Amino acid sequence: MSVSDRAHAPSAPAELRRVALLELMPADVRRLVEASFTRVQFGFGEVIVAEGDEANALFVIQSGTARVIKAGDNREELPLNVLRSGDVFGERALLEPERRRTATVRASSPMEALRLDRAVFEALVRSEPEVGRYVDLHIRRHELRDFLRQYTAFADLPPEGMRVLLDGLIASSVSAGELVVRQGEPAGPMYVVRHGRLRAYIDHAGVREQRMYLRRGDFFGEVSLLRGTDRTASVEAVSDCELWALEPQLFAQLVAEHPRFREHIEQRVSAYDYRSVANVPLDFADELLPADAAGPEVLSEEQTRAAATPYPLRAQADIEIEQFDGFARPDRRIRRFPVILQNDATEAGGASLAMVCRYYGRNVSSVRVREAVRTAVDGTSLLGIRQGAESLGFKVRAAKVSKSRLDTMPLPAILNWANNHWLVLYHVNARHAWVVDPARGRRRLERTELEANWSGYAAFFAPTEALLEVPEESSRLGWFLGFFKPYRRTLLIAVALAFLSAAGSMLIPVLSKFIVDKVIRADDVQLLTMLVLVMFGALLLSVAVTIVQRLLLSRIAVRVDRETLDTLSEVLLALPMSYFHARRIGDIGRRLSGLQTAREIAINRGVICLTSVAQVVVAVAFMFVFSWRLTLVYLISSVPLYWALMWYIQTRLQPTYEGLEESWGKYQSRQIDSIRGIETVKAMGAEESLRRIMLNQFNDLSDKVYRADRMLMLFNGAVQLISFLSLALFLWLGALQVLHHHLTVGGLITFNALVLLTNQPIVTVVQSWDVLQHTVVLLGRLNDVLEHEPEQGADHSGLTPVKSISGHVHFRRLSFQYPGPAQAPVLDEVEFDVQPGTRVAIVGRSGSGKTTLIKCLCGLLEPTGGNILYDGAELTSLDMRDLRRQIGFVLQENHMFDATIAENIAFGTEQPDPEQVMWAARVANAAGFIERLPMGYQTRIGESGLLLSGGQRQRIAIARAVYHRPPVLVFDEATSALDTESERAVKENLDQLLQGRTSFVIAHRLSTVRDADIIIVLEQGRLVERGTHDELMARQGLYYYLCSQQLGM
Repeated sequence: MSVSDRAHAPSAPAELRRVALLELMPADVRRLVEASFTRVQFGFGEVIVAEGDEANALFVIQSGTARVIKAGDNREELPLNVLRSGDVFGERALLEPERRRTATVRASSPMEALRLDRAVFEALVRSEPEVGRYVDLHIRRHELRDFLRQYTAFADLPPEGMRVLLDGLIASSVSAGELVVRQGEPAGPMYVVRHGRLRAYIDHAGVREQRMYLRRGDFFGEVSLLRGTDRTASVEAVSDCELWALEPQLFAQLVAEHPRFREHIEQRVSAYDYRSVANVPLDFADELLPADAAGPEVLSEEQTRAAATPYPLRAQADIEIEQFDGFARPDRRIRRFPVILQNDATEAGGASLAMVCRYYGRNVSSVRVREAVRTAVDGTSLLGIRQGAESLGFKVRAAKVSKSRLDTMPLPAILNWANNHWLVLYHVNARHAWVVDPARGRRRLERTELEANWSGYAAFFAPTEALLEVPEESSRLGWFLGFFKPYRRTLLIAVALAFLSAAGSMLIPVLSKFIVDKVIRADDVQLLTMLVLVMFGALLLSVAVTIVQRLLLSRIAVRVDRETLDTLSEVLLALPMSYFHARRIGDIGRRLSGLQTAREIAINRGVICLTSVAQVVVAVAFMFVFSWRLTLVYLISSVPLYWALMWYIQTRLQPTYEGLEESWGKYQSRQIDSIRGIETVKAMGAEESLRRIMLNQFNDLSDKVYRADRMLMLFNGAVQLISFLSLALFLWLGALQVLHHHLTVGGLITFNALVLLTNQPIVTVVQSWDVLQHTVVLLGRLNDVLEHEPEQGADHSGLTPVKSISGHVHFRRLSFQYPGPAQAPVLDEVEFDVQPGTRVAIVGRSGSGKTTLIKCLCGLLEPTGGNILYDGAELTSLDMRDLRRQIGFVLQENHMFDATIAENIAFGTEQPDPEQVMWAARVANAAGFIERLPMGYQTRIGESGLLLSGGQRQRIAIARAVYHRPPVLVFDEATSALDTESERAVKENLDQLLQGRTSFVIAHRLSTVRDADIIIVLEQGRLVERGTHDELMARQGLYYYLCSQQLGM
């Protein structure tokens, strides 16, 4: 620090105008004090004042910035504020000789400031008595202003108004039971409550109607002064009180000269007009404290330890390695590598690791791999791949590699591509590199392209015996085919009927041989008639059998459809919230709609394919009867070509369909997002911009659709070509057989008819191959849902049912971190105890972990460390669904279901109780607007019903939370959308309900949290303070700072 000359100059620096101590002084006295400042300079990181040191100077920042820091109980630093040019700190150092610094101020850039030492100031006071008089006035003003800014409408008064107020306020005391204001008397002073409690009531013919309860910081008597009427209510002291009285003349002056003060008073007065019921005494919260409630607790070092160093994004520092000890390059070139395609863009890392597992002979489930690498909504990190592979049984090396080592590094290796993707490299030579891209399948790249896009980060693998113990993936079709097992007998009957129908239809070409060879030559009309009747009977039999078969399969289809949808719904609803957090809503919807598509394909195409296969088998059997040589020629000339074509198209279609489904999921997510945010789109006038974004995304989708369609057209064309070639070959060989008298003309005609009847079913079966690939893709995407671990596991028999709870909750070293190794902890070993019936308020800056804490409390998020105990039982041991029925939860975003208001309030019950619904609505202050609706509680809301305002939705959500009268209530900004009047009414009604119930409240409004029995203060996921409002304000820590920012202190 360097010190320059005194700051006296012809004109004082503008920054000194912000010093509150100087505001009350006349100009000549102020100039005398301003001349006593000195200029000081501080370098970056230099401590200006240290917490706990003697407070001996006032500072005014002229340039630069400084950070205000407070030490936690284990000496970690908690940032409170940033000071900039013109800010003032240390004013109390001049007024309170024994005062110590309550926080550290450190320069966060080169800084210049003006300093006034207490010794210089005290000498000035002694030599100039006029200065001393204004200092005394300032001390009074400082104490009173702190009080008024915390509690009343006087907070916005400018200095000159505050000076008038300080001069005019008259202190007075009243005893318990004494009447301060009497109803009907002429208007008198307005009173501010400094200490104590009072009640206001209206006398109706000798009957008292309680109107409100008053406590520290409240004021009364303003109605008659503002309106010029007699007193409208009586106010009686409940306890000994200290009051400040503001005389009518001074009140009128403040109202006339200060519009903000008048606005506050008018808002307060207008609220009285709508009050028709007695208010619950919210201000008597201290009387409701449990008997064993304690003051602010001293937190342990473990409870408030510093935040852990953020996890590294990469496995090692950016040092290129040259050695690969313990990892070998294969002796022979890897010519074929397994392909597993990603279901969405975030799964590239997991899919790459799954391919490595399959290469080493273990077909590990992609879902299991995804969980192992901790895939999040932003993908997978290299550290996640390393840790996931180690958990699956690999020895792993993850590092940055010199690109010159491409020819010697171990393979296969997972490479980071363009800093936002992962792929597997399995072979490289001087010109090319062979990779498997989870988004596109196998690719051959130019080596220069690989080197240009590879970031240098890679992971190498060596399998251990532990890999053999990892469970393998079940068949993609296995779970779906399992639904058909109960209908095996019916399916066998359907197969038999298919063969019977095919045999009947094949009789027509067979009998045609006899007509040509026998009837026409013998001119036998009787035989012709008999054969035609047989053909007609066979045709009728075939049609009848086909109808019965279709009816049987249709019945199976309906039942399987119902069972699969029910099973999938059950599995989906049983998944933990982490599953939904890690996936786009459009992608989940696309998976669910894929089931219906797969079912339709499986049933409809299955029936067609079953009939076609039966026709082929029967036709080939008849063909062997007529000419086994021609039959073999036909089969050998066509079947291998069909198989080769089917194998080729499978390798191309599956990656195409995987990419297509991923693109559809993205596009549907964009559509859903756009529809939900249409109000914002309209408000911003961004329709054209959004349309272009959606069009660009659809162009990408349409390109993939076109590639798929083009591939299918080529495939179908190739199938038809093979069909025509095989038919032409048969005709040529068949004609030669007739010419050489090895086959009759009737036999050729019959054989030709059989070939034609065989060709079309074969083409149908082969062309269904692409549909089967699509079905496999759709069902494979559903494996992501079916193979995911359900919430609390598949077996709930070991869980404890929860019939009721007392509300005793203990947080034991609770920690939470979202998936992804690079994610910092959201909660870090939070520990505190809540006794039954305690009201807990949770405060902190945005992002401090408040909402995460209560979601863990309700079991919506699974803690990654520590536990929560209800009545001494660990949360993980309790049946979560039972527990949640004991908790009323109001979220920040409250969803209204497409149902009536009554059904929304009683959601989760089959038949709403009308009286209970109306009671819950009254508690939430929602009954008024609901009963004004034409249909009342039967009004339909949600997507297809009445649109509600944010406040109305919030009140219905509160009603839904209290409907079952749960012993624990959780409110996350539950009244943030309500106006002041509605919020007060809801709070008053809830206060009665909360008596004897444990409640947790997150709110930013001071009025909402200051009545809590315990206030929990979070900072960066750590519990840094706890206590009551008054105790935490006296401590002057983070809670004090947050309150002062809200109140403008």
